[in-house]
Amino acid sequence: MEQLKKKLEEIIDFDIKEIDEVWGEGNIKTLEEKYDLKLPRDYAFYLQYYGNDYIRENYRFIPSSIILSKNVNGAQFEIDSIYGFGNDENKIDNKIKFYKDILPADLFPIADLPGGDLICIGKKDDKKDKVYIWFHEMDRENVFLVSDSFESFIKNFQRIKVEENTLDKAELNLSDKLSTFLSSASKNMK
Repeated sequence: MEQLKKKLEEIIDFDIKEIDEVWGEGNIKTLEEKYDLKLPRDYAFYLQYYGNDYIRENYRFIPSSIILSKNVNGAQFEIDSIYGFGNDENKIDNKIKFYKDILPADLFPIADLPGGDLICIGKKDDKKDKVYIWFHEMDRENVFLVSDSFESFIKNFQRIKVEENTLDKAELNLSDKLSTFLSSASKNMK
């Protein structure tokens, strides 16, 4: 778990982390019993020592090329938050309840992407413990394998270059007529 911990420390935005609590194994057992789950060891570790986390702005999840389907090939995904036990908008219990009748029965949500898509873990059979992306707006096939485990999911976060938006780089081209009107209007306001 040391490599997982090291990568989590790298990607979690601790500047906005509001909950800093270690959860007992009882919390994990309660969640498993309530939703008939057997959490993978790596994900249970995350829930116990982390949870309710936002990912640093300059990190993206980039699926391994070995696992990718043609629909997510070459993609990088911004992950908003990874759920946990804390009592906020990212509380895993609330997320599982909310998506229970929306997600396929063999998946449960663990994180979200901007726009409503989800990161999920498989609950049984050949999907068990594997990580998937569920695209909410796609018809028919909308679940894609992106990682063999939670740990490999976390390890596939990579730092990217995020360009800053600054107004000093912006150019505004106005027609002569609009420019004259705005100039005149600004003089009248003084």
